[in-house]
Amino acid sequence: MHLPILLFLFLGMVASGETEKSAIQIVAHHVMTFVNAVSSKKKDVILQLFNTTADDQKNVDQFIEKFQGLHISFSSAKFNKNGEIESTVRIAEKIPARVNPASPTGWIITQLGGQEPGSAGRKPFSMCHVGLLWCAIESVVEWGKHIHEQ
Repeated sequence: MHLPILLFLFLGMVASGETEKSAIQIVAHHVMTFVNAVSSKKKDVILQLFNTTADDQKNVDQFIEKFQGLHISFSSAKFNKNGEIESTVRIAEKIPARVNPASPTGWIITQLGGQEPGSAGRKPFSMCHVGLLWCAIESVVEWGKHIHEQ
């Protein structure tokens, strides 16, 4: 069983004069850009791919460390009725993103993780409500614990 943990759902429609890409093409490009940025420790690219906070910017080194060597893949991607992309990524939940021309892929991840504090949901309050990169770090640590328990 794959534990859902982290990464990539993308929002919006493709902007600019280029032809509209399929959701699969967009997700493939975003995942590849992310994996390459982690491998080469390109903090600026990672921060451009996600909707980050000032706290995230301080913790990008720890984020990169936690994602070194992780295999990330996806099995599906589609545009929803709002023009957002929803994808299923291994070790990931559905994660929203929106169009942002400042990102090298044209998209930024806008949130990760479970539900808001106080809601009936999958998991209790976590760092996912503090900062995006902290959420990702927390998710990878929890995933690692689960793998070692099996």
